[in-house]
Amino acid sequence: MKVVLDKAMEIQTRGDLQGEAHRAERAKLVRKLISDNFLSSEMAREAIKGHWDKLSAAQRSEFQGLFIALFQDSYTRMVLNFLQRETIEYRGESSEGKSKMVRTVIMRANEHIPVDYMLDFKSNKWGIRDVVIDGVSIVENYNTTFSRAIQANGIGDLLSKMRVQKNAVVGDTKP
Repeated sequence: MKVVLDKAMEIQTRGDLQGEAHRAERAKLVRKLISDNFLSSEMAREAIKGHWDKLSAAQRSEFQGLFIALFQDSYTRMVLNFLQRETIEYRGESSEGKSKMVRTVIMRANEHIPVDYMLDFKSNKWGIRDVVIDGVSIVENYNTTFSRAIQANGIGDLLSKMRVQKNAVVGDTKP
């Protein structure tokens, strides 16, 4: 986990990547870091876990693709806008079955933000399957939001809204 966070900080603080003119290049590097280190497919299934088995293969595939694109875009913007030159304190790790939790705190002058990373061992390496920021799980937050949307208007409407959102934001690295 430390390697991933160090790489994110390096991207954000490298002298040749500073300024608004290099934001798109930083975004591309951060997106690649996310793609390489997050278990996005597993996150997509967990984000819709109460409904996954009810979807057709085509709906699962489309949902997964849309979720991954939107998650990577959202998390990239968060890194670009939020993570600058902070110190990250590592508070240890613990095993939870076949998973690990790595506890960190982002240290800022006026605040300390706990960020826990849930990791699973897949394809001979540890991958991030969830991030819990100040006690709020990203995956659980998505699950709550998606479940409400599906119950209200069905999976078709959720997919349609995700398509519109993807077309509106993917590639846009502005805050």
